[in-house]
Amino acid sequence: MTKAYRPIFVAGLLLQAACVSVSNQPSGPYQPGQIPGESTVERQLVRPPAIAREVPPAPKVRPPARTESVASSPAVLALLSEAENNRKAGQLDNAASALERGIRIQPRNPLLWHQLAEVRLQQQQPGLAEDLAKKSNQLARGSQPLTQKNWSIIARARRAKGDMTGAAKAELQAGY
Repeated sequence: MTKAYRPIFVAGLLLQAACVSVSNQPSGPYQPGQIPGESTVERQLVRPPAIAREVPPAPKVRPPARTESVASSPAVLALLSEAENNRKAGQLDNAASALERGIRIQPRNPLLWHQLAEVRLQQQQPGLAEDLAKKSNQLARGSQPLTQKNWSIIARARRAKGDMTGAAKAELQAGY
């Protein structure tokens, strides 16, 4: 707000406040629960209205388990296709770039994170691949086929890092 309009704004607020009047006398007949001499405005501000009955909280319902991946926008589907073509052609940097663009568009899509984990594993980046697969698992709760594939990536990544015990645990999670 510019300085030129401030006095006009303040004057308008003062004028509006002057038009509002609050009486200490009850307006109309006595109402149950009203203290004599208490205005309606004071009663509304000081005391909450009586609640007829207590409403029990709604039961917590878990969403049904997902059996398919998150619906993707046409742009994300195109980026997934581009990434797959690049990966098949051995252009892993281009595939990773396409998947990262997809993640910027749809960051809660577990399939994008899974595909990026696959690419990073092929790029000999097992630590990053494991982290990406874990992120995919967090987003894919309830999608058993995808979580199993992610645990498979985690097992291969741990094996590549020399963690045979961790790889065995991940294989158990993958179901094989």
